[in-house]
Amino acid sequence: MRKEDILNDSKKDEQIVRDDVSFVATVYNEEDSMPAFLKSLMHQKTLPGEIVIVDGGSVDGTLKVTVDFFKNKIKDTKSTIVSAGVAEDGALGRCSDEGIVFSSEIFFRRNKDMGSYDNKEKICVKIIEKKGANIPQGRNIAIRNTKNEIICVSDAGCILERNWIEEITKSYSSNSCSAVGGFNCPVCSSFLERCLAMCIMPEKREIKRSKFMPSSRNISFKKDVWRSTGGYPENMDYGEDMKFNFNIKNKGFVIKFNPDAVVYWKMRKDMVQIFRQFFRYARGDAKGRMYAHRHLIRFASFIFLFAVLASAFCLSKWFLAVLVPLFAGYVFKPYRRLQFIWGMPCEVKVKKIGKLLSIIFVPFLLFYIDLAKSFGYICGLAKMKK
Repeated sequence: MRKEDILNDSKKDEQIVRDDVSFVATVYNEEDSMPAFLKSLMHQKTLPGEIVIVDGGSVDGTLKVTVDFFKNKIKDTKSTIVSAGVAEDGALGRCSDEGIVFSSEIFFRRNKDMGSYDNKEKICVKIIEKKGANIPQGRNIAIRNTKNEIICVSDAGCILERNWIEEITKSYSSNSCSAVGGFNCPVCSSFLERCLAMCIMPEKREIKRSKFMPSSRNISFKKDVWRSTGGYPENMDYGEDMKFNFNIKNKGFVIKFNPDAVVYWKMRKDMVQIFRQFFRYARGDAKGRMYAHRHLIRFASFIFLFAVLASAFCLSKWFLAVLVPLFAGYVFKPYRRLQFIWGMPCEVKVKKIGKLLSIIFVPFLLFYIDLAKSFGYICGLAKMKK
């Protein structure tokens, strides 16, 4: 799906504000993606009562774009900036040394014919700059600066389905609910992006609820859960959200899956970005001691492949027949997603030939991703030993 198709579907009917919900995000050098991300947040049918965004010291225009967006939103609702600048010492716990650069309240009319605003229908916005903060540090800073018990988390580069806040929080009507994750849907605008989505983006039918581990681009949890796990692990620069999930489950909490809480995620646009992405993910797996069995299987598969190729070259080409069923298993899931991915809105020129070409290209892309993961995991293990 394309970003334009998602945002153009947004309607400006009456919205409600949940004053028990906080939304947090941490960003870094996301100048281009912030407008669409923030627009999808502010177009929610159910709005969070609080928004806290932490900038990790962007060197582009991310911070300015974010502040300007909310200043313009305040003008649109005819509200005013309640406060701006760095908070006074002790005003918000540890906020004073965490660089609040913008703090305001946005008011909403409950009745469009009324000339006044209801103070209960407002969103508190905080934008914090913390130079040098990595992703988990940024998330922890943002959560620490919230006042509500229900925390929703997503990332720049994503677009939120219009009912996302509603769906990701509705299970908390039951006291037994501790955390909820949603379904991630790819945003694709090129042949490569669609092939990547075929490789890595599962359909809803593939997700097993008992083993579900959400990304922190699409999750909510109670603040007590965050406290009890020690927050996001700040010693990890990547893979911190999976480690956070493991910590949640190790504490005895259950993460529910809601397939109707949809976040659209932009795929990486070139081969260099793809390699870097999966290299970092696997390096994070090693550092967080996660999914060791998966990486062991991957290394064993590479050794087996090279052994078969060597046998075919030195002894008989019939050894290659062993690879046929293995290849079928390797590409089964991506090929099964063919209709789902290519059924999304896309450019006509790409759609006519892309579907056929993707069948040829996807096996090579899968192998490329596995190489990136292997190198990343080895690098992560090497750093652990130092």
